[in-house]
Amino acid sequence: MQKRIIIGLFVGLLSVLCTSLYTYCNLKFNSVYYAQHIPHKEGTEPDIVMLMENNGWIYTPEIDDISYDEDGTYAITREKGTESSVLGFSDGTLVFYPDSGESYIFNRNFSVQHAFDKRYHTIKYNQRKVQKEIRETVQPVIDAQPKPFINLQWLFNLIYQSRFN
Repeated sequence: MQKRIIIGLFVGLLSVLCTSLYTYCNLKFNSVYYAQHIPHKEGTEPDIVMLMENNGWIYTPEIDDISYDEDGTYAITREKGTESSVLGFSDGTLVFYPDSGESYIFNRNFSVQHAFDKRYHTIKYNQRKVQKEIRETVQPVIDAQPKPFINLQWLFNLIYQSRFN
């Protein structure tokens, strides 16, 4: 009798652990897909934020003119002819380097914190224009994200809704 109780507790604990691990991995691997479908306020761009935060987890397809840097500071580089643009992520900060030589630093909610020119002087910027350039850089990767086998959109929304509103 006591042996059955111990085995039952072990099996129950193991099933809870496996379910939790699957849920965690599902939310990480499919975070960009879920972020595309989460209600959010204008200007937050949750799909781009999740793309960069979970770069080590998501599907990174081989796309012409796009390369990935995964050496601890994740970055996506897009080559367009002789021009290139880089979106990087390190320590909770997004950094965008368009071909113009400017630098834009964003916080974890995708709001511009700083904008610099080539000589690190603060510059004025058009946030919509910068966001459009970033979108052009990473959109092919976002479009290539697969649909999850088990959709946990409700759980993703529950966890991240307050961050993007």
